[in-house]
Parts: sequence; structure tokens; C-alpha cells
Amino acid sequence: MSFLHEEYGTDAEIYRKPFSNEVIADCGDPRAHEVLVACGFVKQTLPPHYVWHQLPDGLSQEEQARRATRAACLLRARGFDANVAEDLVSEEAIAAVRDEVRRHRISGAATSSSPTAGPVAPPARPDTTASAAPAAPSASAHRSR
Repeated sequence: MSFLHEEYGTDAEIYRKPFSNEVIADCGDPRAHEVLVACGFVKQTLPPHYVWHQLPDGLSQEEQARRATRAACLLRARGFDANVAEDLVSEEAIAAVRDEVRRHRISGAATSSSPTAGPVAPPARPDTTASAAPAAPSASAHRSR
């Protein structure tokens, strides 16, 4: 058994199983598995070594695309190299996840249980060794006649 993420050299691949309606996500990192489960994928195993995730049966194609796109976006937000098949891309889901990730990063509201949570670097300190640039003239300054 071979996984697409191994063939493509990525961290995760989300795709529709050929000649099927099944949506599969394969990855190797346990932290990525957590994101997939949070997005509605169900863990599947074939002992002793194979683990993948699959969306439950009965979802509409639109819902499959929303969940697959959300998973790929959240994986990328966590630093994973994740791809989603073109037939599973939902522009609506991309916009929603982008807004969610921005809100969590700006507000600092992400929690350790949030798929987008992670260590946040403090803002860079200003460089005090550089010479100060001359001040730009004010846009409201009056011109002399």
C-alpha cells in the first residue's frame, strides 16, 4: 500500500479515491491527524503500519469539498505542506478558514485545543542602531504662495 503524500513528498494529501466517492486524507504526522479528525475525517487503519483518514459516507459533494478544503487550509496554517485535489476545493471554505485563522492570530484567542493554535513569536523590536530617516512632510501642511 502506498500513500500519495509519500509519493509526492508532501506532509499530507487530500483526494478522492479513484472510481469512488470516498474522500481520503493521508499524512504521517500525528499532529496532522488531529487536524483531520477535527475537520470531520474518520481515522482508518490497516495494521500494523497503515493509517489514513476518510470522510464519512453520505456527505454531499459540497460538504466533502468544504471539509477537505478546511483541513488542507488548517494544515497549511500549522506549517504542513498539504495539498487538496482540485475537485475538492471550496472557495467558500477557503475564505472562511482564512478569516478564522486571521482572527485567532490577531486576537490571540487561539487555544491549545484549536487546530490553528501554536507558538506565536513576539513582535520584532525596532532597530535602534539604524539612523533615523528624515520626517516626511505632512499632507496637511500649507503651501506658501
